[in-house]
Amino acid sequence: MQEQAPRPISGIVDAVVTTSQDTDGVLAFHLMVGPPDRPHECDRIEFTLDPEHARALFGDTARTSAVQVPCRVGVEFGGTPSAQHC
Repeated sequence: MQEQAPRPISGIVDAVVTTSQDTDGVLAFHLMVGPPDRPHECDRIEFTLDPEHARALFGDTARTSAVQVPCRVGVEFGGTPSAQHC
């Protein structure tokens, strides 16, 4: 995989991220993008990390319970694809 140079993001939206880890060590991030008080209006995104990639980012810290925190997500819709895009 090639590294991409960072580029400016055109917008920031409010979101809530929840994490969970299954018994095989797969770490999942669940993003709910939109107003947290109106979840039926939110877009949902999920991405997962295999155990070895989760350890590379976070070390050997085991997750025993789900965590939910507010965050901001940078989005760019309809951006020009890069020639190096994965």
